[in-house]
Amino acid sequence: MAEGLVVAFSGEGSGTADLSWGQQTVWRGIEARGTPIWLTGVEQFRDGTTMDDVAATMSFLMSRHQSLRTRLRRGGDGRMQQFLVSSGTAWLEIVDADDEADPYVFARELEATFDKADRDYAQAWPLRMAAVRHRGVPAYRVMAMCHTTSDGFGVLALLADLAARDPLTGAASGPVTAMQALEQARVQAGPTGQRQSRSAERHWERVLHAIPPRRFPESRDRRQPRWWEVTYDSPAAYLAMQAVTARTGVDTSPVLLAAFAVALARTTGVSLAVPRVQVNNRFRPRFADTVSPIAQTCPCVIDVAGISFDEAVTRAYRASMAAYKNAYFEPARIRALVAAAGHDRGEDIDVDLVYNDRRLDVPREAASSLPDPQELRAALPRTTLSWTDQSDEPTDSCHIHIRDSADSVNVLVGFDTHYVSPTDLEAVLRGVESALVEAAFDGSVPVGL
Repeated sequence: MAEGLVVAFSGEGSGTADLSWGQQTVWRGIEARGTPIWLTGVEQFRDGTTMDDVAATMSFLMSRHQSLRTRLRRGGDGRMQQFLVSSGTAWLEIVDADDEADPYVFARELEATFDKADRDYAQAWPLRMAAVRHRGVPAYRVMAMCHTTSDGFGVLALLADLAARDPLTGAASGPVTAMQALEQARVQAGPTGQRQSRSAERHWERVLHAIPPRRFPESRDRRQPRWWEVTYDSPAAYLAMQAVTARTGVDTSPVLLAAFAVALARTTGVSLAVPRVQVNNRFRPRFADTVSPIAQTCPCVIDVAGISFDEAVTRAYRASMAAYKNAYFEPARIRALVAAAGHDRGEDIDVDLVYNDRRLDVPREAASSLPDPQELRAALPRTTLSWTDQSDEPTDSCHIHIRDSADSVNVLVGFDTHYVSPTDLEAVLRGVESALVEAAFDGSVPVGL
């Protein structure tokens, strides 16, 4: 066994339940990929940190957050269940970087191995932690949490909780008040949860019988490797987005969503744009600080036919509010509704285009200094589009991620070339910039459909 420390933990709660809705959503993605999905990170230790300090932090996290001491196993009916224990031991790995090596580079390489690691869901803890030691001193912490344990906003909640500890005693800032995964599953199975799911199902059913069956034309450019990534970065789109935001009085989220809807409609020739928006659900009661995965998605229907861009922004705002309200449901029942709608209509209904505005570190309101037309034109040549990765490992059909950037609209897209051709996807990305730039100083400009 590699060098390390045995870390004991003990916390409140134990028991078995079905997976929560957020866990079910993640688990289905893992089954489709055939490999675990890890959330990883590297953090530098403060000067003076000892291995005992590192072990104490791991014990704190596992004792405090139930999802970190929850394993998964199949029940008698074949369904995956969560199994929470109140106490146990975990293993803190200690890895030495060569004296002449850069410990940060070493830690990043270790993180990459964690990201590709397999997992025994029934036996192994979902948290894996290592301390990278350099010249005998703890230098960096490498962490990996299985996605069944948390999501992106859950990781932020965990890190915030860790940062709020008393710096002298290490005591928690207060009791855990967020609803954790075991309780979530039990509430979701009860009357309150089922009422919410039925309400969301009614919304989905209306949408599924009204939308066009496909998001993109059939791909006629099916590549091998099949799954690609592309990064698009546009300073001009950012400046134009700021101008539209200031004029309309809404934040940048519906402005950017409207631009994607217009670009999608122009590319496909179908005026009804239907991205499935990712909703983190932490606006719901007792979910604000939960570490457990609770994000789900919901179709966002935006009709851009015969309207101005500012009207498209208004429609994107209203449609996104409806999607946020109805992105909390029992996943198996929604899958059944999608299948039933396809049967009723005589063709499969495509809901595979996912849109995730995951910006966290940049303000979403308009900037205090707005661009002028000359500044906007000067930014156009700085737009870049890069095909960053190709893989035979299955991922989503098309998942659009809006990433943090202080001075550009930065987009990462992972997509299946058998679902959408690279040419069509590039047209959508470049169309976002075009739509925003056209409407930057004149909200009455028609969308053109």
